[in-house]
Amino acid sequence: SSGINAEYGGRIAERNMGRDNRVVGDHGRDCVAPYLDEEFVSFVSSLPVQYKVDFTKERGVGEKLILRKLAAKLGLTSCSTLPKRAIQFGSRIAKLESRREKGGDKCPRLATA
Repeated sequence: SSGINAEYGGRIAERNMGRDNRVVGDHGRDCVAPYLDEEFVSFVSSLPVQYKVDFTKERGVGEKLILRKLAAKLGLTSCSTLPKRAIQFGSRIAKLESRREKGGDKCPRLATA
C-alpha cells in the first residue's frame, strides 16, 4: 500500500502534470486536478482499500468505487461505468509527444527567446 501511495503521491506530478499542463495550456485553458490536492490524497489514502477498489468486479465497475457511486447518486449513470482512462490516452496526445520528453521537462517548442 505504501508503494502505491508513493507512486500516486510522488511521481504523478512530475511525470504527468507537466505534460498535461502543456497540452491544456496550449488551448488557452488551465488544468485543474482537484483529486491531487494534498488533503484529498491524504484522506483517500487513509481509507481502507475495500472502499476504493474491488478487483473481483469487471473494469469500469471495480475501480474508483467512491467516485462511481457518487456519479451514480448524482444521476450520471452512463459515465459511472466507463473504464478509467488517463488524459494522455483519452486524448491520444501521448502518441504526438516526443519519447525523449518527460512530463517535468520544459517544452522547447514553447520556450521564449
